[in-house]
Amino acid sequence: MITIEHPSIRKSVADLGYGLLPVFFRETEKYALIVKAPKEAILTARINQEMSLYLVPDGSRRSHSLGIITAFYDDHDEPLVLFTPMYSGNQLQIDIGRVLNQDAFEVFFFDENHREMMGVRVRVNDSAKVRAKLEQQDFNDLVLDQVGNDLEAMRAWFGMRSTSDDDAAFVLRFEDRLYPDDLVFIDANPNAYDFHGAEGSPAYTSLERREPGGFQERDIVGLLKRSFPASSIYLNPIRLDSGKEYADILCLTDEIMLVVQGKDSPNTEASLRRSIERKRSVIRAHIGKASQQLRGALSFAKGLGPNALKVGTSDSEHSLNIHGRLTCGLVVVRELLDDDYRACSTPVLNISIECELPCVLTDYSALHMMTMHLTSPARLMSGFLQLFDVGVENGEFPKPRFLGPPAG
Repeated sequence: MITIEHPSIRKSVADLGYGLLPVFFRETEKYALIVKAPKEAILTARINQEMSLYLVPDGSRRSHSLGIITAFYDDHDEPLVLFTPMYSGNQLQIDIGRVLNQDAFEVFFFDENHREMMGVRVRVNDSAKVRAKLEQQDFNDLVLDQVGNDLEAMRAWFGMRSTSDDDAAFVLRFEDRLYPDDLVFIDANPNAYDFHGAEGSPAYTSLERREPGGFQERDIVGLLKRSFPASSIYLNPIRLDSGKEYADILCLTDEIMLVVQGKDSPNTEASLRRSIERKRSVIRAHIGKASQQLRGALSFAKGLGPNALKVGTSDSEHSLNIHGRLTCGLVVVRELLDDDYRACSTPVLNISIECELPCVLTDYSALHMMTMHLTSPARLMSGFLQLFDVGVENGEFPKPRFLGPPAG
């Protein structure tokens, strides 16, 4: 595993939102590739034993390219994708070219919490063709104000691609595993379980998940810890009056209260192979259920004084005052389909009207990007309130986008 042999690599991976990161090994003078992607994309790659890289043309400039789209085909028409814009003379563009100029190389897959989930050796299908195509391409100069437009152009091109575009993609076929697939990852670093409700238990995860709930809650906590101190995060707090769970996660500072309900699906081949319409139906059902749970939590909170909740076992209880703070509800789902934001937003917006409190909907990828860039309770809450304002104005929540490096 690259994180065992080169543990410092995790810092570079942690600074990457999503996408491709070339790595040069001086001892072998060879390049490898790190792919940072959602767990669903990584499992899809493992199941398919391949992934595809599309060199996206710039429609306004002949022989120029905008960058690379990496596709993981859980569904033929709407695969999971990563966007990597590339620019002339940029080191990323140079190094990716050097990676793909090799007939075979190693690829390491990391998730949003920069955990190494899979390592494989791949071979480039028709590497001579790949080399020739790369040599023919030019890339545009970097203009920061243009990057957002470049990403939209890449997205539009991929949505309109033809079968000949699919045939021209660089296919990376898996040859060998660098280590076994059926691993369970245990993070025994004390910082991984220093929040309320962790019960002193190290976090563990696996790529394939048949029971997603507990894994997803811990993963969301891992993201929120970028913005909130661990002492302000409470996993599965319990109502004292009923003994029932109050919320999946509660973030509580002197000024802010964030109530989180998360919903996920199993990360299995059967789940990934669902049709788009079936996925759409499941997402909507999850949002409807989470919205009702959020309504109960927020309604309960509005009329309470101190000592309403507890966290942990009877040996480590914490009484919380959840009254008198800037309060926001958050629903986090596995993914949101680009053409379904309005329908998915409606239940959450309705709860905000009913409870007279801001409520926001994001998918896990959006929360990952927000917490990378908004690294304090106030900044993250400000981001949520901006999403809420746009949602109220337009009847649907926007997809947050950040250009440039993460905070720090």
